[in-house]
Amino acid sequence: MKLIDYIKQNKLTQNKFAIKSGLTRSAICRLLKSERFPSPDTMNKIELATLGQVKANDFLKQMQERMSSYTSKEWKLMSAKTSNEWKKMYNGR
Repeated sequence: MKLIDYIKQNKLTQNKFAIKSGLTRSAICRLLKSERFPSPDTMNKIELATLGQVKANDFLKQMQERMSSYTSKEWKLMSAKTSNEWKKMYNGR
């Protein structure tokens, strides 16, 4: 089950689910928009908070769906952004 479906089905707000899972509301928002991929710790918190209804594989499926819809231009932009982030990280900037 997708996280958004769980939240809707249980009539929760992003804030209420954030509190329930021990995450921030902004983290939940980014996950719902697929702007971030959850860390193993975050996935574990979500799986526990949903009593196993949302699993790590659900995030993988969602990410695969999103990635398959990218155009070649979007892939180039993402690669450039990632490359710049790595450079900043390793150059200490």
